[in-house]
Amino acid sequence: MRLLLVLLLAVAAFNVRAHAQSTDTILILDASGSMWGQVDGQTKISAARAAVDTILGKWKPSDRIGLIAYGHRSKGDCKDIELLAPVSTFDPAGIKSAVKALNPKGKTPIADALRMAANTLKSTENKATVVLVSDGIETCVVDPCAVAADLKKAGVGFTAHVVGFDVADPVARGQLQCIARATGGVYLDARNASGLESALGRAVEAAQGAKVQTEAPAKAEPDPFKGKNIRGAVRLAPGLDPVTDPALGWTVFKPNPDGSKGEFVVRFDGSPFANRIDPGDYVMEVEYGQVSKLFSLKVERGKPAVLDVVLDAGYVTSDGSIAGSGAKAEDSTWDMLDSKGEWMATEYRRVPRFILPAGDYTLRLTRGNTKSEKPFSITAGDSINVSLILDAGKLLVSGRYSEAGPKIDNGLSVDVRYLPKTPDEKGEWVATTYDALSKFDLPTGSYDVVVSVGAASRTIRAEVKSGADTRLDVNIDAGVLGLKTGDGKAIEIFKAERDINNERKHIHTGYEPDLNLALNAGSYVVIVEYGPDKKVEKPFTITAGKRATVEVQP
Repeated sequence: MRLLLVLLLAVAAFNVRAHAQSTDTILILDASGSMWGQVDGQTKISAARAAVDTILGKWKPSDRIGLIAYGHRSKGDCKDIELLAPVSTFDPAGIKSAVKALNPKGKTPIADALRMAANTLKSTENKATVVLVSDGIETCVVDPCAVAADLKKAGVGFTAHVVGFDVADPVARGQLQCIARATGGVYLDARNASGLESALGRAVEAAQGAKVQTEAPAKAEPDPFKGKNIRGAVRLAPGLDPVTDPALGWTVFKPNPDGSKGEFVVRFDGSPFANRIDPGDYVMEVEYGQVSKLFSLKVERGKPAVLDVVLDAGYVTSDGSIAGSGAKAEDSTWDMLDSKGEWMATEYRRVPRFILPAGDYTLRLTRGNTKSEKPFSITAGDSINVSLILDAGKLLVSGRYSEAGPKIDNGLSVDVRYLPKTPDEKGEWVATTYDALSKFDLPTGSYDVVVSVGAASRTIRAEVKSGADTRLDVNIDAGVLGLKTGDGKAIEIFKAERDINNERKHIHTGYEPDLNLALNAGSYVVIVEYGPDKKVEKPFTITAGKRATVEVQP
């Protein structure tokens, strides 16, 4: 009996100690519109729901848990903060249900959410702890770090452990770290969905008294907003994460009487940004990629101007490949056309990126003489890829004077033409190059290739196949004439053979006393004029791959 009494007293003492060590914890969950952002192929709110489900098993049944969310009921409302589950006996099913019902859409009022948590916790004698999960910066002007410090000094006695979820903005990260530092809590970074589950689990352990290493620096980084009265961030769509890009520009103008932009004042670069500007009325233009937005700006003395600009735009990337081979479309040009087919922008990068207002567009990929285009639509906040395929092949052409003779290194001209519609005409011109190895990117099909040097040429038929190289080493069947005429005034070269009308085909006219000219193999006549009444005619023969030296004297 005595042993039983001792055991009962021991159990009672353990229960008293367990009750004394229990915690009152409020989980503050960011349900602002930015939680619809993507991470690891899923929305942030989905990742948050899964992480909360997992860490519910880390609390003890004796702990008292509450839940606050903000930004889940209305857009643009800094008072949208709700105590979804009061601090009471641990009810994992109730918390899980409340988190599942969240529909992110609004702002990020972190400071007022901390005040609500403090007011809820101060009515208890238990250890008071806040676990805050946020993916961005306070968007309701109030400094949440200062509020946290004031609450700590006021004797509310709570500690805030903060998890920054996919926070790219260093200013936002510094603000969240400051909240943890000001209340004696830990800050933990969660870069992705699995990181959120891990960080949230460690935050719960810290709330339960375990020693957890903070990831915040011991001292705050220099405040980038200190002494600056204008700051701004840009979002592609309402509720999405702020854009972090140094290429974004903010240009300030004086307003014209009609409200349009007048005289240039200053330009700020990057997003987010913070700077100084004199109080006054302005017109601000935000430019990002192919998006431009103009709005009025009023800067008041003693009051920071905080800009949160929604562009109603999206990102478009593309990749191009060659049909047949699947090879990447290197050395290509990407043109963006608007809904009317008008040119908007050009990119030359292997993987281009366009920032476009929501709407309908056409993307055109050009490589050499080959084109492919595709219409598409983009909505605000989209990040899409438009793939294009070129039905194209490469034609490579070189020339030589004879079958086994020397290659033509200088003076080669290569014309590519579509096939003629009738035997008596030339086909439509496609392209010309002058390289010893001429390269063409062409749509699949048949072409006439005219290879020339000097007055010699040869036309051959080429078949271009998609994804393949067609290589032509063309024998022009030509030699070179080296002509010396002394003080000849004019030179004319004809084919030696006469046609049915007793006329010879004209090949070349020149006025050089000495001439070097490539000619197709065959028999020719040169007529040299030495004066008004004196012409000398001399026949000669050109052999393929050889040089023929001809001298003409008056």
